[in-house]
Amino acid sequence: MSDSLTLEKTDLKLGFVALLDCTPLVVAREKGFFNKNGLNVILSKESSWASIRDKVSFGLLDGAHMLAPMPLAATLGLNGNATPMMTALSLSQNGTAITLSQELYMALSDKISDWDNSDEVGQQFKELVQQSQRKPVIATVYPYSNHHYQLRFWLNQNNIDTEDDVQLVAVPPTKMLENLSTGLIDGYCVGEPWNSLALLQQIGGLLSTGHKIWGSHMEKVLGVTQKWADENPNTHRALITAVYEACLWAEDPANKEELMQLLALPPYLDQAAEQLAAFEPPYSMEQHFAGDNVNCPDPDHGLFLIDQMKQCGQISTELVLDKDQIVRDVYREDLYKEWIGD
Repeated sequence: MSDSLTLEKTDLKLGFVALLDCTPLVVAREKGFFNKNGLNVILSKESSWASIRDKVSFGLLDGAHMLAPMPLAATLGLNGNATPMMTALSLSQNGTAITLSQELYMALSDKISDWDNSDEVGQQFKELVQQSQRKPVIATVYPYSNHHYQLRFWLNQNNIDTEDDVQLVAVPPTKMLENLSTGLIDGYCVGEPWNSLALLQQIGGLLSTGHKIWGSHMEKVLGVTQKWADENPNTHRALITAVYEACLWAEDPANKEELMQLLALPPYLDQAAEQLAAFEPPYSMEQHFAGDNVNCPDPDHGLFLIDQMKQCGQISTELVLDKDQIVRDVYREDLYKEWIGD
């Protein structure tokens, strides 16, 4: 495809956070999909989602591995100055979970007869929280994330007050294990590998998964600013094509062993990936990088996210928004179908 397009820019710098769902960017670089599509890409490991947001907004990164709500929050100006952002490719589906400290998990597990019964788990957790001498501190990675909304959704579903019964805080993904092991937090909602690693190291136990809470949903996306997309349409198309090809490669079970070797390289997940090679969590995260309804940005999920933002007070209920237009501008289903197909 790159032969038929004149690329406006060939040297790109893309950001990512050290999570399992940065996989498509790692694969695209290490397996040559970027080069195949005429791109020379540097991947920049960032310490936090706020860093990703700021560096993409100010043009220090051409684009990035982003939480699915991030381009929407940036466009709406919820986390600072409004910067219109968009995505034409979902990088992954599902892959998050709620993990409790070992102490909380052991206190809870003795009371649960059927972990597959979400109502029983929620009821017992509610009783445990209400009997506690202090509010459990539960972390999510970023206020504008599926993790934040999933955790609040699950707590509200089980009549656990997010203000009076628990304390919610934000912690970067790579700091979750450390904070859990030292007792600074009592649990977290985060993406892989940080749930599985807590289980492997016997630091925590799994309370629920994002898939159990919401069903299948868009988790990470490849985000760029609208300005960058307007200035680099051919480069943008080449970028989306390359990363989509990487998503297909990553989803193939025959490539799992090599994939874990790539992720274990020091610039990416390093030793965290090595520990996951032969591990299967007790509940399937249902994480996918390609497949039916995985890679096309989903405006319907965007509408759902706006509702979640309103429910937790991030958007005023009195603010009049053209929600349909906003989600069409951010989650570019049209570009995906034009460039990748149905």
